[in-house]
Amino acid sequence: MAYHFKLETVLGLRRNLEELAQQKLAKVLALLEEQKLKLAALRQQRQELIAEFEERKQRQMSAPIFAFYVEGIFRKEQEIETGQAIVDVGQGAVVQAREELACKVQDKKVMEKAKERDYQKFLLAGLKKEQNEADEQMVLRFGRKGNLH
Repeated sequence: MAYHFKLETVLGLRRNLEELAQQKLAKVLALLEEQKLKLAALRQQRQELIAEFEERKQRQMSAPIFAFYVEGIFRKEQEIETGQAIVDVGQGAVVQAREELACKVQDKKVMEKAKERDYQKFLLAGLKKEQNEADEQMVLRFGRKGNLH
């Protein structure tokens, strides 16, 4: 008789849930990396704008152009703050996705451990059945009193 785990569908479900959690974590990590790259680009743009502003300050500059640069730098700093907030939220999402994945992995391991215990019980029952059959063969062959002639 072949072994069949009664909760195989539950174990399959747990494996699928773990795989989905892994995919979600990968997606969140990719999104976080994309946001970090955007934030780095914003910081680079701000540095370039400041460098250009400093260069222009060396020469004569009209008040509207000065105000334009100051406003531009201020806007870049706001974009950087917004980008940093988005990165922080993304990092929180990564932590949450990792915790979810750890929970799914643990659930799957519990089911795999239950399957292993069930399989061990199956093997033990098979050995007991085999032993009983061997004992019956001995009884039929030599009798119940143990007459071994």
